[in-house]
Amino acid sequence: MGRWSSSDPADVAWRREQMSANNDIESVGRDPEAEALVAKLDAEGASSEQRLEALRSYFAKKAG
Repeated sequence: MGRWSSSDPADVAWRREQMSANNDIESVGRDPEAEALVAKLDAEGASSEQRLEALRSYFAKKAG
């Protein structure tokens, strides 16, 4: 399994770094509150399911 599909935490972190670099190249804006939420979830050791639910909830509230 390669880095692009692995669930290993190091590979997930690497993909996030790649996404941030790509977004910077494309001048995609950042959401500091979403980044803070992700950092909090990382520190808490949240599962993938917990992360998805927290991010879905965050963006749903922001959109609505």
